[in-house]
Amino acid sequence: MDEHLVALEKRMQQLQEALRQALTQHDDAQVNALGKELTRIRHAWDVLCGLSDVPDTPPEVQPEARPEPVLAAAEPNQGVPVRDQVHQALALLTVPASPKLLSHVHQAFFSTPLNTARLTTLRRDEERSFRSASYGRAYYICPALTFDLLSPARGLLALSTWPLEQRLVGPLTQRVHFLTSALRLADAAEHLAGDAGMPQPVQQLLLHYSRNIHGDTPRGPLDLDALRRTAAAELEIHADDDADTRAEAAQRAREQLGDVEQIFGNILRDTARLRRTS
Repeated sequence: MDEHLVALEKRMQQLQEALRQALTQHDDAQVNALGKELTRIRHAWDVLCGLSDVPDTPPEVQPEARPEPVLAAAEPNQGVPVRDQVHQALALLTVPASPKLLSHVHQAFFSTPLNTARLTTLRRDEERSFRSASYGRAYYICPALTFDLLSPARGLLALSTWPLEQRLVGPLTQRVHFLTSALRLADAAEHLAGDAGMPQPVQQLLLHYSRNIHGDTPRGPLDLDALRRTAAAELEIHADDDADTRAEAAQRAREQLGDVEQIFGNILRDTARLRRTS
């Protein structure tokens, strides 16, 4: 099945569970917000399945809650909260990313940069929210976790709705993530490119990826097919070893950490114990 469909279906399941919890808690505001997002996700699923056409302006889509930037991102959305901007960029990349990369991606694909100065406070607020009402939100912005100590990886943000394996970082993961994000952004750029061609900020971002992957500045126009072929070929070299490392770390995390630590990282007093048992 297409990976976009799988992601949308998982998101619908998560929203349905969160909606049930909100109904149980009689949280009308949360029920309303989750219901609207679930409607948007179902619409996106219908579009991908060919059951619905993409309208020029999707019904009831508010700029502060666009759930799946993998499909499009063309109009400026100045009123979008930083938390939702981070979600948009991460959902497009599908891998943990630094604030700098998130800002570049959001600028290129969503027409506005992120205010990266607010991200440290945002992550602390997300953890406080989870500790006060676990799973009260449909998703949380959280740190990626190191494979050895299961502690927060410095400067990398992720989404709590991703599987543990997807939020862990091993010795090869940085390169795997770079190659994975190159493939994702190339696909998204091709989707955005119309008669007017690829937007300049998107092209500049992908040229950066191309230079890093090919080792020099490509001559002539950006070749998305060549970028994808090269990225996929290198990814095949590293992917299995990296996946094995992260799968082992994820299993250890599930055995040794509680829900909060599995999302926001191991607390310091557990570091020595985790070293001994790894």
